[in-house]
Amino acid sequence: MKNTIFLFIAALFLTVSVNAQSTVDSIRSKYQTQPMPDALTIEKTFPVIGTYHLTTNATDGNAQNVTITLDSTNRGIIWINGLPEGTMKAYLKKSPGIYRIISQKSENGNQIPEGTLFFDQSANTLNVALGKAYDDADPTAVFSGANATANTEVADNATEVKVKTKTPTSKTKTKTKLVVYTATKTEMNSTSTNAAKQ
Repeated sequence: MKNTIFLFIAALFLTVSVNAQSTVDSIRSKYQTQPMPDALTIEKTFPVIGTYHLTTNATDGNAQNVTITLDSTNRGIIWINGLPEGTMKAYLKKSPGIYRIISQKSENGNQIPEGTLFFDQSANTLNVALGKAYDDADPTAVFSGANATANTEVADNATEVKVKTKTPTSKTKTKTKLVVYTATKTEMNSTSTNAAKQ
């Protein structure tokens, strides 16, 4: 009697294990494992950081480098170096590539007006507009409006648009200049990256 119960329990466990194995095999036949994604790097998190090529004037045609780096203490702040206005900082508003440039003074004492920085990942281009307040509702509208009414005397990469405004107390007209810069990101190849690490 004990042997019969023992054989029955052993047969039951054998049946359960065979069914479990066939279930695992049927799941594996329907689904395939995917490779693990690459590690999340600073460049993937903040795609705006890097070096860009900007042409300053149509007359001389010289290419100028613009570099964007992260702030050492706050990752929501970037530093823009290489524009004619001087070094300035911008604050992250919408991830991954929309930043607000607040009105500030550069290192050399130039007054920098408020503006917007937009990095377009699909086109790999940087757009900077200075002279118009940041628009929370549609921050990239300044770039479509500036290109439509651009002054043709200025180089393609630095577009100036003059805006007339009236102050309610003085009723005098002042001119505010909207300056738009466009730059293309330079790609670093893997050999230069590896050489820099060594």
